[in-house]
Amino acid sequence: MSRTEVSELDPACRSLGVELTDLGTGHARLRLAVTGDMLNRQGVVHGGYIFLLADAAFAYAANSHGPVALAQHAQITFLLPAYADDVLEAVAVERARQGRTGVYDCTVRRLGGPVVAEFRGQSVQLPVVPRQSSNQDRGDADGSA
Repeated sequence: MSRTEVSELDPACRSLGVELTDLGTGHARLRLAVTGDMLNRQGVVHGGYIFLLADAAFAYAANSHGPVALAQHAQITFLLPAYADDVLEAVAVERARQGRTGVYDCTVRRLGGPVVAEFRGQSVQLPVVPRQSSNQDRGDADGSA
């Protein structure tokens, strides 16, 4: 799967401007330019954005083998704050893969700077591709909730 194909499949990352800069079997590298809209009331990047970046890198690395893989478990340790105008880089690396389960570590850092967070994710490969959901799956027959 090419970088372009992967980016087109992830609307959440695309909407935030996340850039996939490297993708290979068992690893991925992404970047996110932090905007003022991503800050919390303390004036630092909301942890949810950092988690999303790390989780996305983990997802790309876990799915680099071909079969669909989803997160089964994930945790993050925030080490330093990030600020508006920082560029964050997340690098995910496969640590182990056995059967349908994979373990991945992801480091998030300011580009060329210190580590902001460490993430570990566990993936599970699905035996079949999940079906596309529709509005009808979430509510009434007419698609309303």
